[in-house]
Amino acid sequence: MACETLKQKIQNLLKTGYFNDTKDFVDVSDGAGDFIHVVVVSRKFNGHTMGGRGDIIWDELLKHLSDEEWGHVSLLVGAIPEEVQIW
Repeated sequence: MACETLKQKIQNLLKTGYFNDTKDFVDVSDGAGDFIHVVVVSRKFNGHTMGGRGDIIWDELLKHLSDEEWGHVSLLVGAIPEEVQIW
Protein backbone atom coordinates (compact mmCIF):
# COMPACT_ATOMS: atom_id res chain seq x y z
CA MET A 1 0.00 0.00 0.00
CA ALA A 2 1.25 3.45 -0.94
CA CYS A 3 1.98 6.09 1.69
CA GLU A 4 -1.25 7.89 2.60
CA THR A 5 0.65 11.09 3.41
CA LEU A 6 2.26 11.17 -0.03
CA LYS A 7 -1.03 10.38 -1.78
CA GLN A 8 -2.71 13.25 0.07
CA LYS A 9 0.20 15.58 -0.76
CA ILE A 10 -0.13 14.77 -4.47
CA GLN A 11 -3.92 15.22 -4.34
CA ASN A 12 -3.57 18.60 -2.62
CA LEU A 13 -0.83 19.98 -4.85
CA LEU A 14 -2.69 19.11 -8.04
CA LYS A 15 -6.07 20.41 -6.81
CA THR A 16 -4.65 23.65 -5.38
CA GLY A 17 -2.25 24.11 -8.30
CA TYR A 18 -2.80 23.68 -12.02
CA PHE A 19 -5.97 21.59 -11.70
CA ASN A 20 -7.78 23.93 -9.31
CA ASP A 21 -10.98 24.37 -11.34
CA THR A 22 -14.00 22.98 -9.50
CA LYS A 23 -14.74 20.79 -12.56
CA ASP A 24 -11.25 19.26 -12.58
CA PHE A 25 -11.17 15.74 -11.13
CA VAL A 26 -8.04 14.31 -9.50
CA ASP A 27 -7.86 10.75 -8.21
CA VAL A 28 -4.78 9.45 -6.42
CA SER A 29 -4.86 5.75 -5.60
CA ASP A 30 -2.75 2.73 -4.74
CA GLY A 31 -0.85 0.99 -7.50
CA ALA A 32 1.12 -2.23 -7.14
CA GLY A 33 3.26 -2.43 -4.02
CA ASP A 34 3.96 1.05 -2.71
CA PHE A 35 3.43 2.78 -6.05
CA ILE A 36 0.84 5.48 -6.74
CA HIS A 37 -1.52 5.98 -9.67
CA VAL A 38 -2.78 9.45 -10.63
CA VAL A 39 -5.79 10.11 -12.84
CA VAL A 40 -6.78 13.66 -13.83
CA VAL A 41 -9.86 14.59 -15.84
CA SER A 42 -9.80 18.20 -17.02
CA ARG A 43 -10.74 20.45 -19.91
CA LYS A 44 -7.22 21.85 -19.61
CA PHE A 45 -6.11 18.83 -21.66
CA ASN A 46 -8.11 19.92 -24.73
CA GLY A 47 -5.80 19.93 -27.75
CA HIS A 48 -3.04 17.92 -26.04
CA THR A 49 -1.93 14.41 -26.99
CA MET A 50 -2.00 11.62 -24.40
CA GLY A 51 1.75 12.04 -23.94
CA GLY A 52 1.39 15.79 -23.62
CA ARG A 53 -1.21 15.34 -20.93
CA GLY A 54 1.15 13.16 -18.94
CA ASP A 55 3.85 15.80 -19.33
CA ILE A 56 1.54 18.46 -17.88
CA ILE A 57 0.87 16.31 -14.81
CA TRP A 58 4.57 15.36 -14.43
CA ASP A 59 5.58 19.03 -14.64
CA GLU A 60 3.27 19.83 -11.76
CA LEU A 61 4.54 16.92 -9.67
CA LEU A 62 8.20 17.69 -10.36
CA LYS A 63 7.74 21.28 -9.13
CA HIS A 64 6.66 20.11 -5.68
CA LEU A 65 7.91 16.58 -4.98
CA SER A 66 11.37 15.34 -4.13
CA ASP A 67 13.03 12.77 -6.40
CA GLU A 68 12.21 10.07 -3.86
CA GLU A 69 8.55 11.10 -3.66
CA TRP A 70 7.82 11.32 -7.38
CA GLY A 71 9.66 8.03 -7.84
CA HIS A 72 6.66 6.36 -6.21
CA VAL A 73 4.31 7.46 -9.00
CA SER A 74 4.00 4.62 -11.51
CA LEU A 75 0.99 5.68 -13.61
CA LEU A 76 -0.35 9.01 -14.85
CA VAL A 77 -3.53 9.30 -16.88
CA GLY A 78 -4.88 12.57 -18.21
CA ALA A 79 -8.27 12.69 -19.92
CA ILE A 80 -10.91 15.13 -21.04
CA PRO A 81 -14.47 14.58 -19.78
CA GLU A 82 -15.73 13.20 -23.10
CA GLU A 83 -13.19 10.38 -22.90
CA VAL A 84 -14.45 9.18 -19.55
CA GLN A 85 -17.32 6.74 -19.70
CA ILE A 86 -19.52 6.47 -16.64
CA TRP A 87 -20.73 2.95 -16.03
